Amino acid sequence: MRRNTPLITLLTGAALGVVLLVASMLADPSGKPASYSAAAASTSPPATPAAPATSAPATSAPAAPSSPAPAAPSPTAVTTAPVKATYAGRVGGGGGSVAVSIHGSQAIAYVCNGSTVEAWFKGTAVNGVLIMTGKNHSHFSAIYDFGKVTGDVLAHGTDYSFSVPVVTKPSGLYRATAVVRGATIKAGWIVLSDGTQVGSLEPASDSSAPSANEAPVLNVTTRTAQAGNLVLHAVPVDGVTGSGF
Repeated sequence: MRRNTPLITLLTGAALGVVLLVASMLADPSGKPASYSAAAASTSPPATPAAPATSAPATSAPAAPSSPAPAAPSPTAVTTAPVKATYAGRVGGGGGSVAVSIHGSQAIAYVCNGSTVEAWFKGTAVNGVLIMTGKNHSHFSAIYDFGKVTGDVLAHGTDYSFSVPVVTKPSGLYRATAVVRGATIKAGWIVLSDGTQVGSLEPASDSSAPSANEAPVLNVTTRTAQAGNLVLHAVPVDGVTGSGF
């Protein structure tokens, strides 16, 4: 009987363990082992660490190549100045007329009111600017382009302003010279676009007459004028020919 005592003791312990296990399961219907804690149940699995945000490299549209700034125009000669042209019209105040003839870099002008005022000028035409001088301290300055001449003229102590248009033949500037008994007679005419003309006849070089006289009417077709028994043959002044200087 003593030999079975350890076996009986082992079986008794096993049976007691089964009873205790059954009692524990009955006390906890979920059937989870007693060692399972509520704290463990409420603990959520650790969140997977978010991958570090990688900022995409800032990409900007390539800058459009800037257009080169237009070069400033160089100070060159006035391109609107004609090589050859004739202008004619009335001066300010209606006290006479003026005509200007340009040929290349040379220019000739004439201002006249028929008798009391008449003066010839000669000078340069450069870069759209006219600078001319005449007798008795008279002078002429103006600017010009393809359309008109604008400036001032001083003749016989009187200053005239003007802005006169370009004209075409038979309008324009004419001059005639004649020698009578060794004395030179000069005449000048300004023919406007409407056919109006004004001119003066300078006294002979040996005359004591103080001023010019009104010139006879110029026939623009034949370019002649009758002064008493003298026939004057006029030539158009183009800046070079007919200057009479």
